[in-house]
Amino acid sequence: MADEKAHSVKDILSNNNYVIPIYQRNYDWGKQEISQLIKDIVEFFNMQTYDESKTYYLGSLVCFKREDKDGTFELIDGQQRHTTLTLINIVLKNYKNSQIDNVDALKLKFDSRKNTQRFLEAIYQNFENLDTLNIDGIGNMKSAVDIIRDELRMQVGEDNILNFAKYFYNNVKLFRVEVPYDTDLNHYFEIMNNRGEQLEKHEIIKALLMEKIEISDEKGQKEIEKTKNAQYKFAAIWDACSDMGDYVCFNLNSLFGINGNIEIDKIDFDSIEINQNNEDKDNSLSDILLYHTIPNDFPKKEKYTKEKYKSIIDFPNFLLQVLKLRYPDISLDDKKLLEQFQKYLSELNFSIDFITNLLKCRILFDKYIIKQDLSDADDNKQNWGIRKSNSSFDGTIKTFDDDDELVKLQVMLYYSDSTNTYNTWLYEILNKYLFFFEGQEDVVKYTLNILAIAENKFDSNNLSYPDISIFNLYFIDFLLWKLYITEVQSKEGNYQYQEPLLELKQKIFKKRSLFNTFKFRQLSSKEHLFPQAKSNDFNVAYDCLNCIGNLCLISSSQNSQGNKDMPIAKKKSFESDNSSLKRLIMFESFEDDKWEQSQIEKHKEEIRNLIDW
Repeated sequence: MADEKAHSVKDILSNNNYVIPIYQRNYDWGKQEISQLIKDIVEFFNMQTYDESKTYYLGSLVCFKREDKDGTFELIDGQQRHTTLTLINIVLKNYKNSQIDNVDALKLKFDSRKNTQRFLEAIYQNFENLDTLNIDGIGNMKSAVDIIRDELRMQVGEDNILNFAKYFYNNVKLFRVEVPYDTDLNHYFEIMNNRGEQLEKHEIIKALLMEKIEISDEKGQKEIEKTKNAQYKFAAIWDACSDMGDYVCFNLNSLFGINGNIEIDKIDFDSIEINQNNEDKDNSLSDILLYHTIPNDFPKKEKYTKEKYKSIIDFPNFLLQVLKLRYPDISLDDKKLLEQFQKYLSELNFSIDFITNLLKCRILFDKYIIKQDLSDADDNKQNWGIRKSNSSFDGTIKTFDDDDELVKLQVMLYYSDSTNTYNTWLYEILNKYLFFFEGQEDVVKYTLNILAIAENKFDSNNLSYPDISIFNLYFIDFLLWKLYITEVQSKEGNYQYQEPLLELKQKIFKKRSLFNTFKFRQLSSKEHLFPQAKSNDFNVAYDCLNCIGNLCLISSSQNSQGNKDMPIAKKKSFESDNSSLKRLIMFESFEDDKWEQSQIEKHKEEIRNLIDW
């Protein structure tokens, strides 16, 4: 049964022992989930002032109370959330502001993961051990600590960290739900992880908007049939736009006509015609049973049709992107989706205006923003592209002939921050460029616009660990690729004069085959090529160790695999891996198989010259 009162984070982390049982999966929260949790807290409270009367309810922990002397709670549902709260406490506990009132004891245990337990205990006892710990299998958790530090720095800031900590420990609360003693825990866990979903907020918004549609005659009398037709048209457009895993033109054939194209400036709700075919007529139950058959492979078929393409954004956030075009103060946090729409429901013609704008934006989104074709994509191929419908309206073709740089930029922006909440770059594209760009199809101009967004996002003043952002490391890889395309590939390694980037170009030329096949991937670990644990043994200064010369971006699995290795061992393992172009250049910068302070400082200067290029 649920407790009668909610428990604060401080109560949860300090008053009872919690254990993660053997049947639970590994900790797998990444940047998207952690960033969203912290953002929810920051946006709910005013960080400049402390109002102890406000409470943010984070959800519930479903537990089984073990019959032991400590009254340990076995976590059935909520272990990812509880583990993240524990990691946030660890970061706050060791924050440079010593006035933070934190939880000093570790109350979270892992039944079957000894390395995870060792990691938590080690950083609880001495946080300075974090970067020198050589424990296998803790990549995700170690990355999570880095993500938390980054998010607190970016979202909260030094001036507000004390108030954030007060809110976090005292005003963020959870309900604890205890299952009965005779519960089959394995069966219950299976049910919890396969339970059905409630009605989604965007479905509620659809109903509210449709309800506001009313067509009246000259005397102000409601015209029932016209109102019904308008609501049907609204629903058809909404449903077509909501399928982010396909192109809207394939879901709304009757609107787009035979060639799959439509002029944006000519879209008007009254002039849109939607065919109401026989499939939409009311059928009796006997008709449905008699004539409608369900294929044996229904689950497979449904999955295939719904996942033809991967969109960079889900439908709730796309709704907010469109709403923000008209109301710039709108937050892109889809947890507040319903309340933000409710502000404008009473406006005259809001429903009609919004659905018209939604369709326009979706057409532009499909034509000028990357999608991944899932029918022919894997980790190596990926198959991201900017495509539009072909003239036969039965498939897609490239929107632009020469779009390598444009696709690279959009994929980089997506991977560097794949949380829907922070897709401000997409809003900038929709708001500043696409409505004015439509019809011109000038790939050079469009690419320069996206490049400007990326350059504004790059922070050249924060290039040292731990403050350097993941985006900064992504952007340096982009600059290396762009240097290859514009200065190395075309000149085939022949340079006639000395210049600051000469040696860098020569290194790129040696690795040209790997540069030629480079694709951005989802990476989240800021890697020290020279390991932090060995810096004293080789007289590598602290500032040098953490400077841009010794840093690159890699996957969590590679971080876990090689974090204890010396640079030469990492080179042997990854010198043919082009997930990080900067790491390839670092490998090429070894001198007599050495990567120490002298080589790091030279590469730092090399990257500085690249940024100034």
